[in-house]
This record gives sequence, structure tokens and C-alpha cells, in this order.
Amino acid sequence: MSTRISSEDAPRLGDGQLVDDETPDAVGAFPRLTDAQVATLETGGTRRSVHAGEVLIRAGTRSSDFFVVLSGKVAIIDEGAEDGERRILRLHGPGRFLGELGLLDGQVAFFTAEAIEDGEVLVVPAERVRELVAHDLVLSDLILRAYLVRRHLLIGLGSGFRIIGSCYSPDTLRLREFAMRNRLPHKWIDLEQDERAEQLLQSLGVAPEDTPVVIWHGEKVLRNPTNAELARIVGLPVPDAAHDVCDLVVVGAGPAGLAASVYGSSDGLNTVTLESIAAGGQASTSSRIENYLGFPAGISGAELAERAVIQAGKFGTRLLVSAEVTGLGSEGGHHVLQLADGGEIRARAVVLATGA
Repeated sequence: MSTRISSEDAPRLGDGQLVDDETPDAVGAFPRLTDAQVATLETGGTRRSVHAGEVLIRAGTRSSDFFVVLSGKVAIIDEGAEDGERRILRLHGPGRFLGELGLLDGQVAFFTAEAIEDGEVLVVPAERVRELVAHDLVLSDLILRAYLVRRHLLIGLGSGFRIIGSCYSPDTLRLREFAMRNRLPHKWIDLEQDERAEQLLQSLGVAPEDTPVVIWHGEKVLRNPTNAELARIVGLPVPDAAHDVCDLVVVGAGPAGLAASVYGSSDGLNTVTLESIAAGGQASTSSRIENYLGFPAGISGAELAERAVIQAGKFGTRLLVSAEVTGLGSEGGHHVLQLADGGEIRARAVVLATGA
């Protein structure tokens, strides 16, 4: 498998080695931690040596650790190119931290992080980082905003999984909407316009009539998956029959639903929030919200949604996506919510926050 460069500011290869300086931080995505911030993180982490070629984060798997580069360099690599090549996206040196939004949300990694020279890293358990994001305001803003920008950059680069399907297909539109609303890095290959689409399908043994398909790492192929099936692949939480009784169910994960989730779970209630598509509702699609209480300078819809999700999760809320409620009844003193996939959830109380 070969490696190539994906953008103008990515490092260049020479004789199999990366030799250029780290990727410049032009948009605030790759801040450098101060010595004091590294010391704060080190209270919950450990230092360890790494060797050239060592993989710190593997695309397609959940990462349980937050890494800070102390010495040496680490390359961020896209493993999902259609031609099988590994694209170098970024290069990070001492003081920078790795990861992106998925580390806080429990999603799988959409890139591989690999040491390109011997060095040292600080390893902090992801749970410890979630605590810091929830309690340390300065470090919280630094990490969360960097992660939000990194997710935006990954989406712009077309990293992540591939959706192959016709622009005229309702299921293609459904999958694209689900990916976009959940801010999942992906690339759409239009069966009607992209000449590579048919060749790629042939190499995978997929007939055009079997589209849309989702391709993950050039190997795993999902044929016209449901939203829940796609959610499981990338690590988004979906309904689980093993947890079917709770104190409170909130239907809808817009700002109102997320607020109800925070209040319920912070008071000790076993809270489950159900969302058919993506957390944040319509507000999450707004580039800037100026009239939301507590943010006089304004805040983007995506950042508002992520902050609310992290806050709700801190108190124990389980937010489930691709969980469309189709019916509400009662049985044995409990409210019973029927889901579109045939499952059901029982609760002692229900809050409907479905929006307009």
C-alpha cells in the first residue's frame, strides 16, 4: 500500500520518509498546549516512548486514549481512498494533541495516527479528557473548538466512508442526509456523474441495482444500509434491547430535548434521549446563533449541540440516534414507546420535545 499527499500544506515524502515541518495551524484546528496545560493533563495520564511506524490511533476503531505529542512527529493518515492509497493529511509535532470529535462522542476514528519518528507522547484516558472538557473551562474550549474544526476539515477533505449511489435514489439521499446531519466524515460518489463509480462497484462485486452502498476502508460493504446500521459502523449509539427500562425518556434531541436530558439526568434520573436523525435538531445546522441565552457573542449550532451532548453525557444521559418513535402506549404502569425498527423502550415518564 502506497502513501501520497492530499493537500498543499501536507508534508512531502522523500525516500519513504516525511521530512517537512508540521502542518501550519491557519484556522485554530491544531493549537499547541502550554507547559501548564500539559502538566494538568499529566495528572491523569502517563508518558511513554513511541517508535517510528507505531500506530497510535487506527481508523475504524474506537480510541480509548488522548495523545499529546511531547517529542517526535506524528502523521494523520486517511485510509479510505478509493485507490487504496494512504493519504497524509496532517503532520504534528511537540505540544500538539491528537484526535477529533469522535474521541469525545465515543465514535470510531476516521483517520490513522502513526508516529513517523521516534519520540514520546503523553497518554491520557479518554474518560479523563471528557471530565476535563466538562469542568476545565479554558482547556474545554481549546480542545472542543479544535475538535469541531478538525471534524469540519475531515468532512471537507472527503475522509471517512464512501457512499456510492444515484442522485435520483431516495435511499442515497437518506444516507447522505444522515451522514451530513450527524457531521460524519464521508464522500459521496454519484453513480450518474462519476466515471469511477461503476469501476469501483465492479471491483467490489456490487451491481448498480444494489446501490446505494456504503464502503468502509475499501473493504466492508453495506448494501443499502438502514440509518441504524450505518450508525453502528461509525460508533453512534443506537437503541439496545438490553437497556429497555428507564426513569425518563426524552423524545427529540434538539436544544429543548437536550436541556430536558441534562436536567433529568443531573437530578439522578436514568435518562434516555431518542433522536431519529441527529442531535441538535435544526439548530445544529445554523452557522451562527445570536439569540441563545448565555452566549452573548453567539455560538455555532454545531458547537451548541456538541456542548449539550457532552454535558448530558456527563450526567449519564444515553443519547440514541436513528431511534424514530412510531407509537406511545402504556403497560404495567410504564409508558411504552414503540420504535420504527420494531423495538420498544419503557419509561416512568416521557418528555416530548419534537420541535415544530
